[in-house]
Formats: sequence, structure tokens, C-alpha cells
Amino acid sequence: MACFISAGHHLRDSGALGNGTQENLETMEFRDLVVPILREKGLKVITDEDNETLPQYLNRIQTGEGSVVLEFHFDAYNHIASGSTALYGVDADRNDKAFADELVAGCSAIMGIPNRGAISETESHRGRLGLMREMGIVCLLELCFIDNDNDMIKYNSKKLLLANFVANIVEKYENLIK
Repeated sequence: MACFISAGHHLRDSGALGNGTQENLETMEFRDLVVPILREKGLKVITDEDNETLPQYLNRIQTGEGSVVLEFHFDAYNHIASGSTALYGVDADRNDKAFADELVAGCSAIMGIPNRGAISETESHRGRLGLMREMGIVCLLELCFIDNDNDMIKYNSKKLLLANFVANIVEKYENLIK
């Protein structure tokens, strides 16, 4: 099987804005840090393309029960909110929840920002997320708040460490379902 790693926003969809940058650029960069580490570990990785919308990506990929599916995002709210959050589907099993818990706990610890928890997609402002309909172990990871100066300073100083951490967690869960 393969793991599926996506940036969550494409070149025509900036996503959240903050600190002089755009969510799409940050998520594409982070994806591009994680993917080579996964490939060095011998994992087959399928990613979104920078010009591909979420529906196009979801129509193209073929996830299965033996897949890890992870999408990166940055949150934005009021320039004050801080922390990492992980979201799992309404139909999540214990592996989905454990994957989300480990990712959010590790990211918040590495950056020294609040752990906002692993939550169901129903607790998100959208209520339902297209990515969560995919098969396998699925998570949407909000790394930090792009409009919070402190979050972004910590993210930028730790992004290589974060990429290695995320790759290790993906590998762990990919190995669980092989």
C-alpha cells in the first residue's frame, strides 16, 4: 500500500493568511519536507499536486484500509489563538484517533505551543471534511496558527524537526496496517 500526504491547499487557493505568508505555500513546503523522509524510509508515497483541487486529488487517489492519509493545514483566527489541532472523521476508529493524538501531542510539544487536541471533524467549523471519507488511517493536521506571530516563529525554527517527527509517526502507522 501507499501513504497519502497532501498540502490541503493548492496554488489557486491561498487558504489562511498571516505573518506575510499564505497557508498554501506553507503546507506545500511542509509536505515537501515530509515526503522525501518517508521515501528514504522505503515507503511508497502519493501526494497532491500543487495545481490540483481537493476534489481532483480525492478522485485520483486510491486509498484503502492499508493506507495512511494525512493532510496539512495552518489555522487562523484572531492573531491570538495558538496551538496544534488534529482532526479525525466522524467514523474514526481507535487507530485514526491514536494517530491524530500522537501527531498533535508531538507537534505541540516540539513547538512548545498548546495542544488543542485531537477532535472529530464534527467539532470543526466546517462540520464535515471531504478527506475524512477516504479509507485507511486518516487525519487532518492543523500545525499551528499562521496568524499568530509566536506560533509561526516556533514553527519556522522547528519545521525540520517537525517533518522528521511526522514522518516517523506516519511510518509507525503505515507499519501497523501492512
